[in-house]
Amino acid sequence: MSRTVRTAALVSAALALVALATPSQAASTTGALMLTHVRPNAAGADSRDGTQLNVNGEYFVIKNVTTRTVNTSGYIPDITTNTYGRGLPSYSLPAGAKAYVHTGSGRHYRDSTGAHHIYRGYARHVLLNTSTAKNPDLRLKKPGSPDNNTATGSITTCNWNTAADGITYAC
Repeated sequence: MSRTVRTAALVSAALALVALATPSQAASTTGALMLTHVRPNAAGADSRDGTQLNVNGEYFVIKNVTTRTVNTSGYIPDITTNTYGRGLPSYSLPAGAKAYVHTGSGRHYRDSTGAHHIYRGYARHVLLNTSTAKNPDLRLKKPGSPDNNTATGSITTCNWNTAADGITYAC
């Protein structure tokens, strides 16, 4: 075997090893988070005498499906009524961890069971209690995607039809 052929074979083998060691999602956040559950209808009445009640009882759950920490900043929850309007806040979600993304206000934290809690800061309920003709009911889109009720940028979706009071649905 000539020196050139041996050198080319060694270079090819080295490049193959580097390719195996490189995570497939290292260059992109697409697909790093997945919707797993949603509670679109918080337990009890949504409001009383014009005051919103239990806004944080309305939430969806995301899971980091990668082997690295993912910052949730900019991921877009896009619902059929198009009223969410804001990307997720900045939060470092560890590899394999799940987070409850609450509609209302609070301080982001990790609880004693290891679940993370992220707050959107809305003063009202925003997830649909009843389904519309549009599907899916909730999309999670990659950062930079439009909140426009189209599939563009969608990485995971969830449907629940008519939501019972205080019930969490698997996506």
